[in-house]
Amino acid sequence: MNESDNNNLENETGFSGRLIVVSNRLPVSIKKESNGKWSSKMSSGGLVAALSGLKSNFIWVGWIGTEIEEEDRQEIKDLLWKDYSCIPVFLSEKVANEHYNGFSNGVLWPLFHYLPGDLDYDDRIWNSYVEANEQFSSVVAEILKPDDLVWVHDYHMMLFPEILKQKKPEARIGFFLHIPFPSSEIFRVLPCRKEILLGILNCCLIGFHTYDYARHFLKSCTRIVGLETAPNGVYFKDRFVQVGVFPVGIDPDKFFESLKTSQVQNRVKELKESFEGTKVLIGIDRLDYIKGIPQKLQAIERLFQKYPEWKGKLVLIQVAVPSRQDVEEYQKLKKEVEELVGRINGLYGSIGYSPIHYLFQSVEPSELTALYNISDAALITSIRDGMNLVAQEYIVCQTENNGVLILSEFTGAAQSLSGAVMINPWNTEEVADSIHNALLMSPEEREEKHQMLLKYVTKHTASHWGLGFVKELNKASSNADKMVTLQKLDIETVVDIYKQSKRRLLIFAYDGTLIPYNNVPQLSRPSQELLNNFDTLSNDPKTDVYILSGRDKKTLSEWFNGIHIGLSAEYGCFFKLPESTEWEQQVPSMDLSWKETIRPLFKYFTLRTPGSFFEEKEMLFTWHYRNADPIFGSIQARELHLHLDNLPLDVIVGDKTLGVRSYNINPLSSMKKVITDTIPKGLDLILLIGDTHIHPSELPTFDGKIFNISVGKKSVKDSYHLSDPTEVNYLLNRLEKISQDESASAPDN
Repeated sequence: MNESDNNNLENETGFSGRLIVVSNRLPVSIKKESNGKWSSKMSSGGLVAALSGLKSNFIWVGWIGTEIEEEDRQEIKDLLWKDYSCIPVFLSEKVANEHYNGFSNGVLWPLFHYLPGDLDYDDRIWNSYVEANEQFSSVVAEILKPDDLVWVHDYHMMLFPEILKQKKPEARIGFFLHIPFPSSEIFRVLPCRKEILLGILNCCLIGFHTYDYARHFLKSCTRIVGLETAPNGVYFKDRFVQVGVFPVGIDPDKFFESLKTSQVQNRVKELKESFEGTKVLIGIDRLDYIKGIPQKLQAIERLFQKYPEWKGKLVLIQVAVPSRQDVEEYQKLKKEVEELVGRINGLYGSIGYSPIHYLFQSVEPSELTALYNISDAALITSIRDGMNLVAQEYIVCQTENNGVLILSEFTGAAQSLSGAVMINPWNTEEVADSIHNALLMSPEEREEKHQMLLKYVTKHTASHWGLGFVKELNKASSNADKMVTLQKLDIETVVDIYKQSKRRLLIFAYDGTLIPYNNVPQLSRPSQELLNNFDTLSNDPKTDVYILSGRDKKTLSEWFNGIHIGLSAEYGCFFKLPESTEWEQQVPSMDLSWKETIRPLFKYFTLRTPGSFFEEKEMLFTWHYRNADPIFGSIQARELHLHLDNLPLDVIVGDKTLGVRSYNINPLSSMKKVITDTIPKGLDLILLIGDTHIHPSELPTFDGKIFNISVGKKSVKDSYHLSDPTEVNYLLNRLEKISQDESASAPDN
């Protein structure tokens, strides 16, 4: 970036570093000339046009579009960097083809556009998709600086964020999807669905065109990965990943300037003379099955059948830009469209009049601007479309006619362009009626709708989109740093302190701390390795070990039989000292008639929530909904919680569980006596690991060291965190080894 560009970007977004844009293709074409030298040319359209709204230079990383021999690569790298600040990724022909045509466009494209029956998935193309994302991330990792922002674009690069994070954990990454994100019911068809979600969750900000797409993504994160979400993001690992809506725009000034040129004005004059006395409909689409061109033509045919007065007075100019002509499905689509055009022109045309002017070709920007300008209405019948910028281009080119925009409700643009006439392209009758009514609309209504649309498009431009995303990415990446308030536990530090300590107290939660959560609680037995660790630690005279659990006395006694550790059952209702086999009840004997009220309530919610179940213990009821649909289960849990809050009972909210007991019982009441008795004997280290419901501030003061450690989800009450039970067990192994070595080196009594 040059200095003035940096200043502009910093003024608009507050970001002063470098912006690295990553997309599948670089916006540059290259050619080897007859003299052996390479030449290059900047292309336009699509992402290039949208990012041009930033009014700024940036580093662009992408594939060059062809396989390059090793001896030519440095020359091409130098050329692209000098002229365009572009850095090429060199892919082999096999990887590039299987990544782009195979997985990206053969699997993700149809699936994300709600055509799961067209998937052509196999491990070969998936491996190439992974490899391509690996190579892209390696290129970016080489140039990445601490203050850089990385903006990743579209479905070709959905694994890139996770791979780059593995190489550069400090990377600040944003991802934007330019196509729809499907509902979770469709997305879950994908064999590698979890890998795709985890790939993009390693971002600070994930952007979509519409809230529908964002909502579908959030639901997929909940249903497929089991993550907790909020309306604006996802709780992932130790961070909150922000999810936002950023509808992309165009650069209206480019069209306003084009309309002023003599070339466009002359062409407008010619077209008006050619179609004098005729209403003109315009359709500009890539020849792609998502664009709904057959549906459009069927609606035109129905229009002529139902309203024969339009014969000779209405023309549809349909531009079909060639797309993926080597793919069989697209060849079939082309044949279908051409047959429909021929049939309609044959039935409703005459000498000197064709109702459909069909152009299977790309159109120059000046010609496109003129066609937009002279049209009475634009007809967009996409059956699924990420955004569709043709709608916005048409609006800004309507300087005289106040043309009507007839827009499919299945485009992303439909959520923003409320002044358009909305249609369901599958309802042929409705589309035909909408065309008829649009062409007969009063001048006053046309002007009112057009002004509403024009106001939106001129405000929400490409520049507004690009600067808005970069601004939010910069803010989200800063907030992500602030949210990581808990320090990752340095196990080596704990090991060193443990070695030096004279008396230790280790207090563990069980589920989710020592053992991963299990869909069937009875199967969460401790492993033999875990039992061996506790056996060694419990035989260390310098170490006291306690486990605080919601499980019942019988289960804990059976699992830890013969191991001299302290146990707390039913969240503190019962307590067993390490050297004892007897359980002490920590609450007074009570009237258990409250169970008769709770039991029907828990049965009711269990019947209403498929996959849930409840456990009845001596002093505790626990309702489990881990196996239920994650979204419905959470809704039911909130409703059950509301019912329980109205009763004089103590409610315990766990991970996918709700517990209820009669008295407000604090497990600390049992532990206080243990700790108080231990401190005079020289206690100098306490480890609180997992959700023990004990806070260090509630403990008696002493001169030793306390580590309050959360596992998995971070809690503000904790000082340190570990990621999962695997890390807890690694710590246990290290501590067990120290106790074992101390025991071996201790002199015989």
